[in-house]
Amino acid sequence: MYLFTFLLSLIKRYNYCLLCLLLLPVFSSADSDAELLKHTPDKILQGVRLFKAKKYEEAFDALLPYAKQGNPRAQFTIGLLYDMGSIRRMDKNKAVEWYRKAAEQGLADAQYDMGVMFSKGEGIYKDLGEAHKWYLKAAKQEHGYAMFNLGVLYERGYGVPVDIAQAVNWYEKAVNKDVPKAAFNLAHLFYSGKKIAKDLSRAFYLYQQASKGGHAGAQYYLAWMYEQGEGIKVDFDSAEYWYRESALNGYKKAMWNYALLLKKKGELKNAEFWRKRFNGRD
Repeated sequence: MYLFTFLLSLIKRYNYCLLCLLLLPVFSSADSDAELLKHTPDKILQGVRLFKAKKYEEAFDALLPYAKQGNPRAQFTIGLLYDMGSIRRMDKNKAVEWYRKAAEQGLADAQYDMGVMFSKGEGIYKDLGEAHKWYLKAAKQEHGYAMFNLGVLYERGYGVPVDIAQAVNWYEKAVNKDVPKAAFNLAHLFYSGKKIAKDLSRAFYLYQQASKGGHAGAQYYLAWMYEQGEGIKVDFDSAEYWYRESALNGYKKAMWNYALLLKKKGELKNAEFWRKRFNGRD
């Protein structure tokens, strides 16, 4: 079973905010693509492998003939190459052109990235209503990040009326697809209790799930709940562990809280190290 996942290395702003969804094209995460790939010619798969190996010029030359012949996987990958600027020069307009060709043939990843391009207004006019349309098409094919993005649109009222019930519904679907950001956003809703009924036990479980997926913000809040005894018994060892994980992932608040815990333990040298990191000094 082939499942290709590509997180663009040039995007380093992965700070888990609600808007970061608009900046993250993915190579493949839709379960429905597995069936499609079973019927993809070997030469196209070879081109995709070249892409994954960062041999972009070779990938472009290998896939372009098949893209022109109408193969959606080849079209999508050519779109990615133009989107990333990995061949000759970046061309967002051409990226949209190729994404659209693949998206209109039903490729979930391309539908997702059409949503991303409309969300950002790159290569095409910005239109969050159109973004919603394309995310929905991808989500109906079980695309986890499209589900997450729909949750954000409904929570924030981007291109659609605010609808918290819909937001929760799509976040839950994305959580079931192991999307850490969805678990974090849903946990935040349950933790704050501002938009839905407060549920610290549910928030704790979701923060824990997102933390295991490497989400720095969730790791911080999980540590906080352990330290404060919110939704779980006080556990300073677990709090220290998750503050450290979050701090190592660059989360500022975690650096400060981790330094405070270390100071209380008498580990003054380590505490000072993290205090300096918090202040931007190594």
